[in-house]
Amino acid sequence: MKVTLSHHAKKRITGRFKIGNQTPEAWASQMLSNAIYCGIGPDDNGEDARMYSHRGATFMLAVDKDVVKTVIPPSKSYINRIRRKVTNFITEEITKMSQQITEEVARIDKFRDELEEEIAHLEDRLSRARSLSTKLALQARINAVRMRMDELPAESHEIRRELTRTARGVAAYV
Repeated sequence: MKVTLSHHAKKRITGRFKIGNQTPEAWASQMLSNAIYCGIGPDDNGEDARMYSHRGATFMLAVDKDVVKTVIPPSKSYINRIRRKVTNFITEEITKMSQQITEEVARIDKFRDELEEEIAHLEDRLSRARSLSTKLALQARINAVRMRMDELPAESHEIRRELTRTARGVAAYV
């Protein structure tokens, strides 16, 4: 996004942020190229402004022009409050995910028990079957059910691994 800076924005950037040897224009351009659009809200003068945010800096741009009106750094208490909210949200979501995974693993275990019952029933029918076609059909079904049972531990493991991958991602973020 190609923007121009108001005199006020240049003054705020040099006064509030450590930009090193960069010009305020270069710093703002770099930051805005990675910024996230946050919506339209009132600035300090009560006028609507487009808000973009990146690395804690909030850029307030005019609604109708690509002019940066001001740049606001986050306060420490604001950062801590947001960090707490994000951490609480992540904790709640991980707890929900863990609960869902536990329920899914329990469903897989229940399904495994049902498959074992089906195998027992099929083996009982197989022992009483007389015709070759019936015996072959029952044996094929028993083999298919056993193959499905053999897949269940891997499915259960993969579901549990998803929680581990998510936790690692959260640890990297937080």
